[in-house]
Amino acid sequence: MEKRRYIWLMTILLWMSMTVVILASGSGETLRIGIREGRSSVAVVGTRDVGIYQGNALRKKVKANMPIQVTIRGNELTADGIKSIGPLSVRPLGKDGFVKITDGYMYRGYLEFIKTPVSAGLTVINVVPIEQYLYGVVGKEMSPSWSIEALKAQAVAARTYAVSHKNYFKNRGYDMADDTRNQVYGGMNAETPSIHQAVDGTSGEILTYKGKPIEAFFCASAGGWTEHSENVWGNAVGYLRGVSDRSFHMPSYSWSVTTTPERLAANLNAAGKGVGTVQSITLSPLAKRPMRTADRGVSGRVRTMIIRGTKGQATVTGNAFQSLFGLKSTLFDFYQGKGTPPNPDLGHSSRGMTMPIKAGQPLTIYGFGWGHGLGMSQYGAYQMAKENPGVREYYRQILLHYYTGTTLERLY
Repeated sequence: MEKRRYIWLMTILLWMSMTVVILASGSGETLRIGIREGRSSVAVVGTRDVGIYQGNALRKKVKANMPIQVTIRGNELTADGIKSIGPLSVRPLGKDGFVKITDGYMYRGYLEFIKTPVSAGLTVINVVPIEQYLYGVVGKEMSPSWSIEALKAQAVAARTYAVSHKNYFKNRGYDMADDTRNQVYGGMNAETPSIHQAVDGTSGEILTYKGKPIEAFFCASAGGWTEHSENVWGNAVGYLRGVSDRSFHMPSYSWSVTTTPERLAANLNAAGKGVGTVQSITLSPLAKRPMRTADRGVSGRVRTMIIRGTKGQATVTGNAFQSLFGLKSTLFDFYQGKGTPPNPDLGHSSRGMTMPIKAGQPLTIYGFGWGHGLGMSQYGAYQMAKENPGVREYYRQILLHYYTGTTLERLY
């Protein structure tokens, strides 16, 4: 998994070097967002009169609110009687018209239908200007009720992400998906006045590093400190450096999972890392950040730990252990018995480097943050904006804090 992520990140960085040139030249200002894939049929409707197009040729006009059934048979698409081997699209005939897919959201721009390149069925693509695309993203990635400066920071991060991911799913016929594979996109259903204000107030702005758009990762909560990229995905990126994170007032900041030594042993065995009866865990105690131990990242996120048992020992990565118990992040530690977890930022620890495990006693995994911990912490951005009310363009300070050494640039 980590190797695939490394190759993926290197590919993205190569794309970035081309994207600035494309946008600055005036092209590349629309995006193709995959919203359905591998369907045998879909139904769409226009809020105003729409046209069915074959390529760029108008083939048929359809009245507002009249359903249009789009189907595929073999390689041939059919939309309300119009047949085509190539793409078909449904487009508003007026500026105030929109298209709705009847089992989902309503969209700006238009909907295009193609044969799914990677499997049977048809794919539905929303072709939409990038700024209008952001109207449907920002409110899905961050609460529209939050401070406008936090929303502006999210808008710039989302725009930068979109710019750097142009053609990301080119082999599937679109640029990005509408789900967590990229950015969650809800079309017009995700729009609010505050989201419009945030997007319009940062129109065309992206983050660059050494003249290229960055990979603007963000997470829900970094748990007090973000992480160096090489400690998460194995590759050092200059703008993804660990920095302090003020998300400690947020509800998702801390969490805990209580298990047993027996369950830990069973989960390890199921993952092919059986050690018999668990006897000890060797891992540096989570302490005040930034940390400088080999087995943890700068934020305290677990890189590796050693679990010993009656049948041997296993080295387990933080990512692997997170998967074993469905943890919110790799920023975690352990304690056994009764009591409450220690606060790492107070510098106290309740255990040594190697923690003996007592059979029959509850084992608590306690942790902080939600997500990979790279780039901007959304709850941290919220708190920074809340603590600095009335500061004009404070979103810039939020972004430059979380993305080290970057520059805000306006592409258009």
